[in-house]
Amino acid sequence: MHRADAESGSAGEYLGRMTKSPSKSSDLNSRLPALGELRHISFSKDALVMAVKLYYAATKKALPSGVVEGCEIVATPDTEVEITIRDDAASQLQKVRIPAEIIGAAMINYCRKVNVPLPRDGKKSLLVSGDNLILVINVQAQPTKLFRTGTSEH
Repeated sequence: MHRADAESGSAGEYLGRMTKSPSKSSDLNSRLPALGELRHISFSKDALVMAVKLYYAATKKALPSGVVEGCEIVATPDTEVEITIRDDAASQLQKVRIPAEIIGAAMINYCRKVNVPLPRDGKKSLLVSGDNLILVINVQAQPTKLFRTGTSEH
């Protein structure tokens, strides 16, 4: 390893340290870089419709009465979901457009209902992939030191 690499604080410093045995394990632990986590939770159209129904029921908002006939995911200009509902009594189709903010909240609520844990501090966004809408969660951890748990050694 070149001296310039070691002094620059580059990845070479970490690789260089791997070839030497550290004097103390705490030396190595204090220099651990942070990791990130990226999760994709895919919702089919059926899951989206159920998520929206549960969200509207939980927030005491009403969807038009009738039978869901379709669900379309619109990617541009802004992500939204359009649910088509047939009102049999009036023989009419109604299209309900649901914006990304409500869809995101409905997807998060659905994950809670089915016991899928989600990090609170993760940045959440939506991604359209074919006939699915994906809830993307990105967590960037802060660098931390490792610590010991349990009882102390004698």
